[in-house]
Amino acid sequence: MEYNLHRTVNLLNVSKIALSQLLIALLFVSTSSASTANITNTKFATPHGATLNKLLAQIKVTGKVTDQTTGESLIGVSVKVKGTASGTVTDVNGNFTLNAPEDGTLVISFIGYTTTEVPIQGKTTLNIKLQSANKGLNEVVVVGYGVQKKITVTGSVTAVKGEELVKSPAINLSNSIAGRMPGVIATNSSGEPGYDGATINIRGINTLGNNSPLIVIDGIPAPAGQSNIDRINPADVESISVLKDASAAIYGARAANGVILVTTKHGKLGKPDLTYTYNHGWAQPTLIPKMANSSEYATMVDEIDLYNLPSQYWSQAWTAFKTTGSFTRPDNGATTTATFQPSDFQKFADGSDPWGHPNTDWFKATLKDWSPQVRQNVQLSGGSDAIKYLTSIGYEDQDAYYKNSATGYKQYDLRLNVDAKVNKYVNTTIGVSGRQENRFFPNGGGASDIFRMLMRGYPYRPAYWPNGLPGPDIENGQQPVLITTNATGYNKDTRYYVQTNGKLEIQIPGVPGLKVTGNAAVDKYMQQTKAWQTPWYVYSWDNVTKDANGIPVLTKVARGPAQANLSQSSYDELSNMLEGILSYDHSFGGHNITFLSGLQKETSKSSYFRHSP
Repeated sequence: MEYNLHRTVNLLNVSKIALSQLLIALLFVSTSSASTANITNTKFATPHGATLNKLLAQIKVTGKVTDQTTGESLIGVSVKVKGTASGTVTDVNGNFTLNAPEDGTLVISFIGYTTTEVPIQGKTTLNIKLQSANKGLNEVVVVGYGVQKKITVTGSVTAVKGEELVKSPAINLSNSIAGRMPGVIATNSSGEPGYDGATINIRGINTLGNNSPLIVIDGIPAPAGQSNIDRINPADVESISVLKDASAAIYGARAANGVILVTTKHGKLGKPDLTYTYNHGWAQPTLIPKMANSSEYATMVDEIDLYNLPSQYWSQAWTAFKTTGSFTRPDNGATTTATFQPSDFQKFADGSDPWGHPNTDWFKATLKDWSPQVRQNVQLSGGSDAIKYLTSIGYEDQDAYYKNSATGYKQYDLRLNVDAKVNKYVNTTIGVSGRQENRFFPNGGGASDIFRMLMRGYPYRPAYWPNGLPGPDIENGQQPVLITTNATGYNKDTRYYVQTNGKLEIQIPGVPGLKVTGNAAVDKYMQQTKAWQTPWYVYSWDNVTKDANGIPVLTKVARGPAQANLSQSSYDELSNMLEGILSYDHSFGGHNITFLSGLQKETSKSSYFRHSP
């Protein structure tokens, strides 16, 4: 047998065959004692035109890795051949030696330096210079009562940019920061609209009672009603910094659980820039439990009947249950009748009797597959050297998972930030933000009651009768497909936030770095709740009574309160803050001097009223 190969084989067409397998195959052909191989003018080409011989060619490469700025030899630098597991590290003199393809590429990486790729191009000696990765150290981060370069920050501070947050489809800002900052733990225990914010802990739980971090928005600690960052519009956020441990100490005892600093966007130099963003998403529960159907539930009930018998009769009794529906004990003649008869199982399976033998999936009857949520935002920014501005208007609409849902959340928010340069030494900033939050729910039970009923509902009882009327309640008048709608009344929770802040910054002439800053803020928070509850009705059947046409006669049963009732409450809070700061920041040589002294006064007044029957 003779093999005559006079063709070019492109490795792209045989990419799924390992190179080693090709070599083994060629070796087998050339050494087989039963055949003769005659291979002439044969070339194997890679997609980039490299020949097989070139691909296999290994050369000894030596080199040295040094710091680009100082020229210092770098010890322990990783030197790897790109696309392979082959590699080495530099010795105490920064030297390395390894074998690599002559047209390969070396990947050089070291902590604190920028990873570099160096093509070999047949060279046997390489001198490689690494550049220090200090770009991030020059970035400015927000800290308590000011900003600092990362390189000068000595406390534990971590930050995330607003441009990263808006990439997340989460409609709640607290969920957007999950996994983005080390040491920050965000735990979400609810998906209910309006109450789906994450619980944020910084480096765990540090105190008894309230474990929430202090919220500071544009330099204003704990604005009225603002105990979390849940409902801040992500499109308005420039950055979020988290102060941990000693770095948060400047805020005193309130910062025992850390501080979250939110900096909102401001206008930038340039022509007016109008931006519109629209986000439409769909949400669904992460996991819905699979419950027993009517046949499975009936089987378990009959098994309980079986366990009331002596164990030696279980096998005989189970066979009798499935055939006749009853079992007579041979020792005393006592008869045990199964709760569910063989005919019941047949009707559950074929659906021939929807009135008397329904097969209800309560989760499917109550929940829809997807719940829509919408977020829209219009933002206008721009300015000149003298004045810069940014205004933003946002809207959110979040629906619940229920069919015919009376649960939802709507939000309207507005923000205006203006920065003005009065002269060379004086700068001012004014910020105004407002937000209205509308939460609404049915009044037949909360989310926990609804899901408890979904778990407790019997599959052999109907969610809806065949004529469309709601079936009997599961307990306490609660029927999931009914208490998720406005048939039970409504609960409305409306909240209003108005937050204002102003800053005056004066650079002291003749003393570079010395400045006086005055801050003032007035915040208003109002909450109004209204609960209207009405009786609701379910329908039951005694499994016997039918009309002249053979249609079951249902009985209308009132549930809930005996008569409609109304409850209302109102909460009002006004807080203000006055702050004066004297600071000095100067750098010379490789040194930095920072000094800060300040005085802050905060007052808060609130009132509450509630009426209920």
